[in-house]
Amino acid sequence: MNDLAELAPALCRLLQNQGAAVAPDPDTGAALRCALGRGRWVDLHFQAQQQRWLLGVGCASGMWDAARRARSEEALLRVGHASRWGLQQTALGDGQGLQLVDCDFCAAPAQLTAAAVEQQLQALLGQLDALAEGDDMAPGAPLERCAAPRPDCGCAQAFRARMQALDASRAPRSVAAQELLLEPQLPVRISLHPCSHHWVFEAFVGDASVLAGPLRRSLVAALLLVNGAVLTGRLLACSLDGCDRVVVISRWHLDWAAQMPLLDWLDYSTRQAQRIRAAVAAIAMHDDGGRLP
Repeated sequence: MNDLAELAPALCRLLQNQGAAVAPDPDTGAALRCALGRGRWVDLHFQAQQQRWLLGVGCASGMWDAARRARSEEALLRVGHASRWGLQQTALGDGQGLQLVDCDFCAAPAQLTAAAVEQQLQALLGQLDALAEGDDMAPGAPLERCAAPRPDCGCAQAFRARMQALDASRAPRSVAAQELLLEPQLPVRISLHPCSHHWVFEAFVGDASVLAGPLRRSLVAALLLVNGAVLTGRLLACSLDGCDRVVVISRWHLDWAAQMPLLDWLDYSTRQAQRIRAAVAAIAMHDDGGRLP
């Protein structure tokens, strides 16, 4: 078994380097896994869109009772939504283990230290332990602690111009979120992150509150599997919000425009949201003899 203090220097060196794409292990879904003991581990995932490593932690859940597993899986999915205004996290799971991945650590890889990696791992493991008991915990700076984007900064200007093109009734200098209804009847909200200036795309693709028992567990399991499948490709995640809605979250930044033009990102995010909505509806159709909620 590995010790965090011993692992941190090696992980720090990997996180400092952008590296090259590494194929994930088909059994674990991670490019690198280090066991910690007590059924817990550290994962590194290589994110192709940003060409960087993502730090994650996990724990075995195969021996838990069904109620505890269901409670923990839903808590993880809720963190995926709640963390969108702080440090974005995403939840993975396969029925045998749960994983929590930090999508934003670290902001300045060249300045990273082994001590900072160890501290972050301790925080993630502590958060995972709480989530394993069903406690929703979303770290990072909450919205009220973030300074609003300056109207004259490049990110805000680009956001304002694009949203104005979508809705001519918007106030000229507004950086408020824009709500849209895309075809076919897909509710979407696009916001400007107040700290990182990511554009945050939220598509509302289903209502989990109408499901219970095995169907609800099937939905949650499917969302966790989707997150694992897309993690190393583009920044997209399935989540549950405070109203029990299934929300697909995708992010874009002005700095990525050369690699992924804005319209390509919007098109990709919309198409993926439509596919996930279809999957959610297919699961819901099994309720009440095939009646859609």
